[in-house]
Amino acid sequence: MEHATSRARDREERSPGASGLLEDLHYLVHDQESRGAGCQMDTGANRERLRFGPFELHLRSRELQNGPTRIRLQDQPFEILLTMLERPGDVITREELRQRLWPEGTFVDFEHSLNAAIKRLRSALGDNAGNPQFVETLPRRGYRFIGALAEQELPDPSPRAKLRLMVLPFADLSEGREHRYFADGLTEEMIAQLGHLCQDRIGVISRASSMSFKDSNRRARDIGETLQVDYLLEGSARREGDRVRITARLVETASETHLWVETYESHLADYLSVQTDVAARIAQSLAMELMPDEHHAGHTVPASAPAYHDYLKGRYYWNMLADEGVDPALQHFELATRLDPSFPLAYVGKARVQLLKAEYYRTTPRPMLEAARQSVKRAMDLDPNLFEAHLALGEVRRMLEWDWRGAEAAYAQAIVLNPSHETAHRSYGLLLAALGRQAEAVRETDHALEMDPLCVVVNSSGAAWVRYLVGDIEGAIARSRRAVEMEPRYAVAHRVLGAAYLQAGRARDAVIALENALAFTPEDSVLLAWLAHVRAVTGCRDIALAVLNKLQSSGRHVPAYHLALAHTGLGDLDAAFAALEQATVDADPSLLMLKAEPRFEPLRSDPRYTRLIELLGL
Repeated sequence: MEHATSRARDREERSPGASGLLEDLHYLVHDQESRGAGCQMDTGANRERLRFGPFELHLRSRELQNGPTRIRLQDQPFEILLTMLERPGDVITREELRQRLWPEGTFVDFEHSLNAAIKRLRSALGDNAGNPQFVETLPRRGYRFIGALAEQELPDPSPRAKLRLMVLPFADLSEGREHRYFADGLTEEMIAQLGHLCQDRIGVISRASSMSFKDSNRRARDIGETLQVDYLLEGSARREGDRVRITARLVETASETHLWVETYESHLADYLSVQTDVAARIAQSLAMELMPDEHHAGHTVPASAPAYHDYLKGRYYWNMLADEGVDPALQHFELATRLDPSFPLAYVGKARVQLLKAEYYRTTPRPMLEAARQSVKRAMDLDPNLFEAHLALGEVRRMLEWDWRGAEAAYAQAIVLNPSHETAHRSYGLLLAALGRQAEAVRETDHALEMDPLCVVVNSSGAAWVRYLVGDIEGAIARSRRAVEMEPRYAVAHRVLGAAYLQAGRARDAVIALENALAFTPEDSVLLAWLAHVRAVTGCRDIALAVLNKLQSSGRHVPAYHLALAHTGLGDLDAAFAALEQATVDADPSLLMLKAEPRFEPLRSDPRYTRLIELLGL
């Protein structure tokens, strides 16, 4: 691979290239670290147990539990773990541990004893020093707990992202339009890699907000002020025959200074190694002070370049509005798996499209969800460290298996692997809201909104929907209206707005919101069911029955959960419960919301409702 480096700021005492970038940003990161307040949190040492990932730490019995298995911890590993859980995300120095474990007057071989205790703790957690999920070693400094605590103990991640970076859409300088997926795929891959490489020390703005600046001429300072980001990564990609040329620039938003510029030229077959190198250089530069001497591994690179190009095409269609691109996306992901059966990202993409088709009721959900489970299993077998695989696993456990605890563990692991990924926070927030853990749910979806503030999905089916479920109706209305303004064609935003208006006693506005969405998606089964419900509860029974008849005669799959909502509005509780029973057979993805959904209030005094809640484990 050939590459040329040009420095935007020359300093005679510095060497050129990436090492110069390290020195350029050394003081920037260090300065922000020194000025920012450290994030500490009282986990409540008097609680009887602390939960993280699949584990529970029982404080009285001093045991670690992983599902049904109890693991007896020796005193020193227990104290080390408890110390880190009391201050998640903070560096616990070796000297602090010495004072806690071996106070004044205790004579031991400190270095050997501490190393042995850490090794025993990692063994109990099934953790790996080279690729940690819970206990991170910071050479010459100490240790840090990098997992996610569950329930009240989950630390607020937002204050910990000291720096914020956004990858602007890479410009496509290739001839013609047939390769437009190429630059978009590069942008998305850079976002994913930087989010993973930077861990939770640097916040990386997610894709939708990034893409809103495509072809924009806004100045770096304006973008920085709008999204509160410190750095921008911008660049271009040009394909010419079997070669690719990528230029990347790192810009400080406040000063609009180009800190680093590099140009790469390579054969197309080496394309992945090019983008991996670019991502690693920038991530390691920004993280130098925060993650010293740490090795960062990028995404798995497929053996087949054609497979990767089909994967990029799949991502291109996947990112279209709502479910518009799911069919071609699935075709390209499936082709990528056939071209390279050892390519885990292609299986993850395939799983996420299958999950989306179930959520949008393109067919009966259960067969599609079961297919997604098989895709996730294959991806996890190939690479268990892909954050998107853990995210998809959480979705399968939530929608198909009703394994709420397992879903939470998968979401938490996805967040550990890439704390900047908005979908992991959003999905986790939806789960928490359905389980009645309201404050945590709002916090998670707000963090998703922080990482992707211009994404219509995050604003509507994330922040707005969670606020609706936890009873913050005015908050739900405000965020839904913002989402409608951002993208009027997104039916989900109108649906959430209509549901929130109804709970606020604004029935006329609710009808208008839902009927507005019909102009864009007249065959939307969920929308028709919700409109039948609101018409019924506002006294327009004949209109409600006509809408319901249209839904049931459409020839499309009728989602049983939402059909139950329409029957509930009509006061036909027997039909509502029959539909909910069918929803359990179909593995309807919305069943999780049954307990939190206020429109099902008329069912709650019925014993059949109690049995359903027990069946779902809610």
